[in-house]
Amino acid sequence: MKKKNYLKGNIICALPQLKDLFFTKSLIYLTHHNHEGAIGIVLNYKIMNVSGDDLFEKLNIVNKNKNKNFSLHIGGPLSQNNGFILHSKEYKKKDTIKITQSVNLTCTTKIIEDIAKNMGPKKYFISLGYAGWGPGQLEEEIINNSWIKIKEELDLIFDVEAEKKWDKAIKITGIDFSKFSSYSGKA
Repeated sequence: MKKKNYLKGNIICALPQLKDLFFTKSLIYLTHHNHEGAIGIVLNYKIMNVSGDDLFEKLNIVNKNKNKNFSLHIGGPLSQNNGFILHSKEYKKKDTIKITQSVNLTCTTKIIEDIAKNMGPKKYFISLGYAGWGPGQLEEEIINNSWIKIKEELDLIFDVEAEKKWDKAIKITGIDFSKFSSYSGKA
């Protein structure tokens, strides 16, 4: 039996015709994808006016990493009171989940404490919440031209500013969407 090709470890980019209130122009890194559904972290929705220092203060963590402040992001509409930290592979604790050869996921306060102590991962992306799809739902949305898959691009996860990520991802696809109709469908 042939193994189904799932998209875990890839990025999906909302196509211009996707007019969903939450997901318009979103970029999502898929952390899980199998026959039961998919889970991902939105990469380009920054929480305005909230910083890493605010997070440390809320969690009563002393920040010894004063040179480095970071942004928090809305990872999706589900479970927005919980943190999901995508990070580089060198940081690994017992609760760390390996996503690919380059990216891990940790969802504990311990990683935030380690970041504050300069003992955390070299690169990290901190979000609150996640996006989720039921069985076959993401596949159907891809067939209906709501999303396009691009391979894992570490700079899109960790380095590019949130407001520039979608435009960069669209350029990576190599498709000139200005030539397309704003309507989608199936042939």
